Amino acid sequence: MKLLTLLFFLLSTLLGCVENPTDPSVNFSTKVSAKNSGDSDSLAAPVAIAISTAHYHFPYQLTEPDQSFKMPDKLEEISGLTIGPKDKFLYTVQDEKGNIYKIDITSGEVTEKIDFGKDGDYEGLAYHQNTIYVTKSNGTIYQVKDPDGEDPDVSTFKTDLKGKNDVEGLCYQAESNSLLIACKGIPTMGETTEEAANRKSVYRFDLKTKKMIPEPVYKISLEKVQQFLKEAKHHSEFQNFQSYLIQDKFKFSPSGIAIHPRSKEIYVLSSSKKMLLIMNAAGKIQYLAKLDKKAHRQPEGITFGKDGTLYIANEGKGGHGRIYVYKPRN
Repeated sequence: MKLLTLLFFLLSTLLGCVENPTDPSVNFSTKVSAKNSGDSDSLAAPVAIAISTAHYHFPYQLTEPDQSFKMPDKLEEISGLTIGPKDKFLYTVQDEKGNIYKIDITSGEVTEKIDFGKDGDYEGLAYHQNTIYVTKSNGTIYQVKDPDGEDPDVSTFKTDLKGKNDVEGLCYQAESNSLLIACKGIPTMGETTEEAANRKSVYRFDLKTKKMIPEPVYKISLEKVQQFLKEAKHHSEFQNFQSYLIQDKFKFSPSGIAIHPRSKEIYVLSSSKKMLLIMNAAGKIQYLAKLDKKAHRQPEGITFGKDGTLYIANEGKGGHGRIYVYKPRN
């Protein structure tokens, strides 16, 4: 009898393991509940792990911010956003002045203004080892060492990017010790706007050599988005994006970029169409998220705390600029 019981369990396990994890007919809730039941001896657990990975878990509820910081008048046109060590302060710029603004992460109050350059079109920020990096829309990078000191040391670096590339986003990538640069304009020089209409690029600026890698490290295209939507069409959360399947214009304009501290996924913010695109480190699209257009009038900056807390900065567009705070949800 014991032998028959053992054979029965072995056969059940083998049959369960050959289920198709990408089959939309699979009941995800049943499999996930088996995984999370706390029963470490459950034979269903290995199957649950295989099945649950087919449905991506987005850890934020974007319709319900945990906090909202109203910015002063001088930050109506708030742009890039980054976070300092120990998650005590946020740093931002507005896109006309060569000033960095330091913001208390608890109260949302601006505590300091740091001068680093002349007036200009400043967009993205990144923080690394007591240094803030700021990029202009023409691709020039400003290195501001010891930004909280009495006399910050400022250096500038030219990249191969120009105004037509329209640089918007900047973040630090630890794995490559480099800055990622997201472009809203044409992906590469020499192309016309029409040729580049359906593609956007992210470049890498090596902090050791202080040189930009000539080829884009990530390419975001309408074709990739359409392929993602075709593969995920059975998931209801992507219904708002289905119009992309019949469009021949890619209405996606990177306005900010950040790397999740735990998953290492790359979050690319788009002010156009108020959306968030998530890629893995290899550049494969993992998820698309919609932002509430009433709250996010013009999303321009994005960054993360060490615990995964998400911060999104928005221009005021005639009102006050705002920073929305989203805690990760289980």
